[in-house]
Amino acid sequence: MGIKDIRRNYILEKTIKIFCDSSISEVKIKDVARECNIGEATFYRYFSKKSTLIVACALKLQEKVALYFDENNAGRGFDKLSAFYYRFYEIFSDHKEYYRFLSEFDAYCISEAVADLDRYSDGLDVFKTQFEEAYRAGLEDGSVKKVWDLDLFYYATTHAMLSLCKKLASEAYIVRQDGLTDKRQEIRTVIEVILQYLKNN
Repeated sequence: MGIKDIRRNYILEKTIKIFCDSSISEVKIKDVARECNIGEATFYRYFSKKSTLIVACALKLQEKVALYFDENNAGRGFDKLSAFYYRFYEIFSDHKEYYRFLSEFDAYCISEAVADLDRYSDGLDVFKTQFEEAYRAGLEDGSVKKVWDLDLFYYATTHAMLSLCKKLASEAYIVRQDGLTDKRQEIRTVIEVILQYLKNN
């Protein structure tokens, strides 16, 4: 890794911390430059505009999250699928701020019509591949039952998990009902519903 790559990575790590502590929309380039102890002109040597920086931060966080999902999952296919879905819970428990960032990232991309998301989209396919490998292993060892449309099941369940985690990480208690349950237990409940559907009893 060259010096330029090291400095770029340093800026990304600092910016991710800023975005996790503050709202993406509120953070200015001058805030990032000040936190990184560089001039704004130096910043623009690494990132042409704010949207480029934000997408780069999303890619870096995607790599961090992928490390959770890359952990070796021994056992039968169902055990691997269980570990896959429980990664959502673990990330919420350890790094709730990642989900808050994702929620703001989605809103930013929509409001600013960010178009250059091909690399980010490609990175998401890694998670689907891991799910499919676990599912196929479960079919082979008999621990998982066949679903009628695997793509639909994957996207429906992972979108549900992401939406729930982002909502619980981003929203404060607004109405009385928001404080009636433990947020982590809400996530566990949805995971258990998904796994109960998949398990071949």
